[in-house]
Amino acid sequence: MNRILRRGAALAAGALLLVMAASVVLANATLLGGKLRTGDTVTVPAGETVHGDLYVLGGRVTVQGNVDGDLTALGGQVEINGTVTGDLLAAGGTISLAGTVNGDARVFGGQLNLAGSVDEDLAVTGGQVTVPAGGKIGGDLIVSGGQVTISGAIGGSIEGSAGTYSRSGSVGGTEHVAVAPTDRTAAIAGETLFDALRQFVVVVLAGALLLWWRPRGMAAADGVLRTRPLMAVGGGLAVGVGYIVFLVVAILAMVVLALLFGLLRIGSLIAIDVVAGTLAISLVSFLFVLAVAFVADALVGLALAHMVMRTDGRDRWQELGLLAAGAAAVVIVTTIPVVGGWVKLAVVLLGLGALSVAWWEAWRAGRKSSVSTQPSA
Repeated sequence: MNRILRRGAALAAGALLLVMAASVVLANATLLGGKLRTGDTVTVPAGETVHGDLYVLGGRVTVQGNVDGDLTALGGQVEINGTVTGDLLAAGGTISLAGTVNGDARVFGGQLNLAGSVDEDLAVTGGQVTVPAGGKIGGDLIVSGGQVTISGAIGGSIEGSAGTYSRSGSVGGTEHVAVAPTDRTAAIAGETLFDALRQFVVVVLAGALLLWWRPRGMAAADGVLRTRPLMAVGGGLAVGVGYIVFLVVAILAMVVLALLFGLLRIGSLIAIDVVAGTLAISLVSFLFVLAVAFVADALVGLALAHMVMRTDGRDRWQELGLLAAGAAAVVIVTTIPVVGGWVKLAVVLLGLGALSVAWWEAWRAGRKSSVSTQPSA
C-alpha cells in the first residue's frame, strides 16, 4: 500500500497528461523519440521491445510487444497482451489485460478483464471488473466497482467495495469487500457525475472571467507554472500558511480590541470592531476558498493545455478552448478514488503558488517603475 501511495503522484501526472491530450484530439504521431504514441489506432506489434517508459493514446490501443519500463495507456479500447516490466497505468472504456505486468497496475475503466497476471498490486476502479480463472495477482487487490467477479488467484489480500461481488478463486491474505445496495451504488455514481459536471462548469466560468478581466495576470501565472513549478509549490505552501496566520491574528486582534473598548466603555466601537473583523475574515476566507476550489483548477488546466499543445491561444476563443480541455482533464483526474485527493492537493499548491508569485513579481515591477520615475533632488 505504501508503495502505491509513493508512486501515486507520478502516475497520476501521466494519466493527466494523456487525458489532456485526448481532450484536444491529437493526430497520428510518434513523439519524444517514440516515448509518446498517439492516433486513432495505436499498435505495439509482437516482436517489438520498447526500452524505457511508454505513453500511448488512441481510440484503440493494442500492445502485443514488450515494454521494458512503465506503460501508460489511454483509449476507448485497450488491449495489453505483451509484457510490461515496470508498472501499468491504464484508462479506457474497455480494458483487456491478457499479458504480464511485473510491477503494480492501476486501471480505471468501464470494463476490465484480467486474464493475464500482475506480479504485484492491482488497484482498479470500473463498472465491471472480472478476474477469470487463470488470472493472477501476486500482491493485493484494491477494487471499487459496480460488478466484481474474482475467479482467479489473489496472492495477497482483497480490499474494496462493490455493488455486487462474487469470488470463487483463491485469496492468500484477508478479504474485505463492502457490498452496497444496488440503488445506493447508482445514487453514489450519479452524485459523483453531477459533482464533476458542476465542478467543470464553475472552473470554466471562473477561468473565462479571469481571461477576460485579468488576461495579463493569467498569462503571468501560466508562465510561472510552466517555467518554475517548484517555486509555484513553495508559493502555494506560503499562501496556505499565510492564510492560517491571518485567521489567528485577525481573531486575536478582534478579541483584544473588543476587550479594550469594553474597558473604556465604548460600546459602539465594540460593535464596529466585531462587524469589521467578521467581514474581513469572511471576505478573505471567501477569496481563499474560491481560489482553492476553482481558480487553481483553471490555472493548472490551462497551463497543461499549453504544454501539451506547445502553443498559446492566439485569441480569447482559442484560450477558452484550451481552458475547457485542461479543466476537463483536471476534474476527471481529481475525481479518481485514492489518487484524486493527492492530485487535488498538488493542483491547489501549484495554482495558489503561481498566483502569489505572479502577483509578487508584478508588485515589485510596479514599485521599481514608480521609484525610477521619481525626479532626482
